Amino acid sequence: MSYEQEEEDHYGPGYEVGSYTKDYNDGPYDGESDLNVNSNPEGKPRILLMGLRRSGKSSIQKVVFHKMSPNETLFLESTNKIVKDEISNSSFVQFQIWDFPGQVDFFDSNFDCEMIFGGCGALVFVIDAQDDYIDALMKLNLTVTRAYKVNPNIRFEVFIHKVDGLSDDHKIEAQRDIHQRANDELMEEGFDSVNLSFYLTSIYDHSSYKKNVLQTFIIDSNEALDLKLVRKPSDVENEETTFKPEMSHQIFGENESIFGYQNLKISLYYTAGKLNTYLGMKYTSEVDPKQFEGAIADDVMGAISAKLPPGYMTNLDDFISTLNKEQTFKPFGELLSTYSINKGSATQRNFELYSCTIEETGFRSYHERLQSFLLWYVDAASFIDVDDDRWRFYLIFEKYPHDGGYRYAICGYATVYLYFAYPNKTRPRISQFLVLPPFQRLGLGAELLNVIYRSFLKDSNILDITVEDPSEEFTRLRDFVDAQNCKRLPSFSKEKLLQGFNAEMVEEAQRDLKINKKQARRVYEILRFQATNLADLEEYRAYRLDVKRRLNIPYQKEASDYKKLQKALNAEELRSTLSTSTKEQRIENLDKQYQTLENEYRHILERLAATH
Repeated sequence: MSYEQEEEDHYGPGYEVGSYTKDYNDGPYDGESDLNVNSNPEGKPRILLMGLRRSGKSSIQKVVFHKMSPNETLFLESTNKIVKDEISNSSFVQFQIWDFPGQVDFFDSNFDCEMIFGGCGALVFVIDAQDDYIDALMKLNLTVTRAYKVNPNIRFEVFIHKVDGLSDDHKIEAQRDIHQRANDELMEEGFDSVNLSFYLTSIYDHSSYKKNVLQTFIIDSNEALDLKLVRKPSDVENEETTFKPEMSHQIFGENESIFGYQNLKISLYYTAGKLNTYLGMKYTSEVDPKQFEGAIADDVMGAISAKLPPGYMTNLDDFISTLNKEQTFKPFGELLSTYSINKGSATQRNFELYSCTIEETGFRSYHERLQSFLLWYVDAASFIDVDDDRWRFYLIFEKYPHDGGYRYAICGYATVYLYFAYPNKTRPRISQFLVLPPFQRLGLGAELLNVIYRSFLKDSNILDITVEDPSEEFTRLRDFVDAQNCKRLPSFSKEKLLQGFNAEMVEEAQRDLKINKKQARRVYEILRFQATNLADLEEYRAYRLDVKRRLNIPYQKEASDYKKLQKALNAEELRSTLSTSTKEQRIENLDKQYQTLENEYRHILERLAATH
């Protein structure tokens, strides 16, 4: 085989208005007096309903939220004044919707764009799909651009309305055409970051409205959750101390969403050393089951608290009062290493790395609190059985000055399990490895991994060190650390690297660094790539062929298996049993695999170069 060849479109989620009361404010459209900010003295969330005259805005409100028959809407007069609905069905559901007349002129001196759009959460624009919608698209563009300049956080929803009179093909074509034209016009004017969501709607099938209304109560759980490691009381209100989860599907499901609230904020705070825990939440509105056929809000507190050990607090003042106890906290276990950044400067920071077992006094309950971070940062995370005495724990703390003394803040940790390796050896396997977001990109991950390595290097009973299901991020970290360490070994000198992978590299990497054969081969490829003169075509080609020979091993096995099956099966049985790749497909796949690897290796080498 030759190895020489080289080389959604979707609509966003809906967002509409909530339930409505029946008491309209039908005051005339008399300019500033009608748009006065005092009409919303409590700062309730506001949704704007806009569109051309006779587009169907008022019909939507009457049918969906006032139980008017669709046929009765034929007798509604066109809106010529702002209609305001005060939504206050309960202490939880409180916001406003403002229905604007189609003739609103944004350039009129009485129209205060700053006040109208500045306090708006969402803008719903209704287009009559049965009419010539060119004028509506022009109005939509003007509305969106004016609103976005004032408030980039507005959510824009477009109702392609009155589709009940259209064929299915016509509906699809109308949606495609409106979607295309609206977005093209925004891009031409430099508003390509604006996101519009589009819906086909009809008052004769208004179940879709309620579905869209319910969408306003669906929250991105990653955005809703605020995490903090609190060192002093002022950290609680300081946005700079907040960090976000990377994932939340292990708590809130695959879609990483929470239903039932608007403007939801969840607070999960820990004291920086002891990890005393506070859990709280707040929101402006909660879905009303009476309005939406029994739909109830998710139990946010229950979902999170089920993963927290007993003793967490729900009173913020109680949590803040525990900060006084931080001065007594000391790290668990044996100090293995110290690490500093910005040495000798006013911004110097000092870190200490420890190891311990579960038998360390007080560590069992501490670990229960600590491992809760895994759910937000480690995919498929599971809590370990700490009663097994073969677990080892490694922790990083920052030692920071406080009131003339020092306190400690947790930065990250790792767990290692001591597996048996036949016949009489031990094979440590790194299971969990986490550096918390406030402490990432400080070199702590590499330092922690090196500390784990060094804790086993002098033990002759250790065969090698492995990793359980490493993430892409950890794979890059491990490659960097292992390449950095292997560069010091004689067998990985430039001269020997260019001669190819050999048994001496495997033996030396395992003996001196506890690196297994598979990882030693990967490090060899990284360092040989560094040693290769890419301007020398033959040298570069020799490197590519060397890597592709390894990548080709599975294809060689596939070919061997195919030959064996040929002898045992007839042609029809063979076709139904095996799907083999053509030569061209194998070459293409090898090239893709190689290019992916080379890109990964380049990133590792860039980091290696930056450390010198």
